[in-house]
Amino acid sequence: MPIKANIRKISDHYSRFNYEVLDNLRTGILILDDDFNYVFVNSAAYSLLGVSSNLPKITTLKCEDLYIESYLKKVLVDEQSMILRDLKFKNFDSSERIVDCTISTYCLNKLTYLLVELNETGRLYNISLDKSLLEQQKATREMIKGLSHEVKNPLGGIMGAAQLIDKNLKDESLTKFTRIIAKESERLLKLINSLTSASTSSDREYINIHEITDHVIDLFRYDDNASSIIFSKDYDPSIPKISIDKNQIIQSLINIVKNSIQAIENSGKIIIKTRTLLKYTIGSVKHDLVVKIDCMDNGIGIPKEKLKEIFYPMVTTKTEGMGLGLTIAQSLIAQNKGLIECQSKHGKTIFSIIVPWSEE
Repeated sequence: MPIKANIRKISDHYSRFNYEVLDNLRTGILILDDDFNYVFVNSAAYSLLGVSSNLPKITTLKCEDLYIESYLKKVLVDEQSMILRDLKFKNFDSSERIVDCTISTYCLNKLTYLLVELNETGRLYNISLDKSLLEQQKATREMIKGLSHEVKNPLGGIMGAAQLIDKNLKDESLTKFTRIIAKESERLLKLINSLTSASTSSDREYINIHEITDHVIDLFRYDDNASSIIFSKDYDPSIPKISIDKNQIIQSLINIVKNSIQAIENSGKIIIKTRTLLKYTIGSVKHDLVVKIDCMDNGIGIPKEKLKEIFYPMVTTKTEGMGLGLTIAQSLIAQNKGLIECQSKHGKTIFSIIVPWSEE
């Protein structure tokens, strides 16, 4: 092989290698020309900016208290690097992000390019919260396991007594009461079993996540208590099929939607949104791809002092209910190696179910 051809082959190999390295970084990387057009965007940057293709121009990004275009121009003219600490912006998917943004220049073949690095600081804080949440969930499960033995014994006695009375009652009008006792005891037993079951679900199937979200929305559309609520969908149709426990995800989403319905007092709007996120950390485990289901409502919001406690058992901001709905939901999602996050302010509350993508 001629020397020049061999050099060209080596050069092409290293060029592809460099792009692959950039694309697998967890830091968002943007390379722009002097008109701020994209030359290269890595996967982490697409995820941070909230799009999977057709990326709008970076100068249209809505940042808090500044215009990103003015800083890009300044770095391009002065050719001096600049760091914007804790830059807050709304991405092109209308989600809030906090990043350390480094802008610098480099020259190649007498052309000047801008290099923009986005390192998400807000997510680092959330990772710490996620770890605490998962540890709290483990502690909750252990506590419930300890109590379950004390609860199951009398429950078994109640169910047995109800069945015995039902068989010996001559008045048919009274048997409905014994059947209610038996039915509610059985429901409580199933609830305890679901909270104390194995940490990872074994009843998984390969499914499109939108089968679950559509099913839950249809359930509530025909519910009299939610008749005045507007349900809307914001789906990402490109989400691949995922291996999860269908019934556990359905029950978790039902519990979250019920919570939203109560928060907006049976009249308002609930949006179910699906997205994928790249290079996402759950607890201490890094995943190449996760699937996220957001349940957004325009209700009164959750008080700030209660936000860190909402997944504890028996904690509720409502006058009715036992405060177990979100605890159960978190436990079921944890069995699918995921977790539920929440952010809330008056007029906007978002519960996010996040599960790692897997074909197996």
